[in-house]
Amino acid sequence: MSRRSAKAKEKEIERFLMKVAETAENTMREYWQERETENRIYATEYVTRRGLIPQQ
Repeated sequence: MSRRSAKAKEKEIERFLMKVAETAENTMREYWQERETENRIYATEYVTRRGLIPQQ
């Protein structure tokens, strides 16, 4: 019984760590998407202020 319990506990820990890794990956993806959007907005404002692209 204790061997089975140890295996069950090991699987539970493995599932938990996989969930943590997945959450971290999703969080980093969201962070970089937001960062990319902010950079794009800044670049557009900068180029527009410099008059490098015509305003509509």
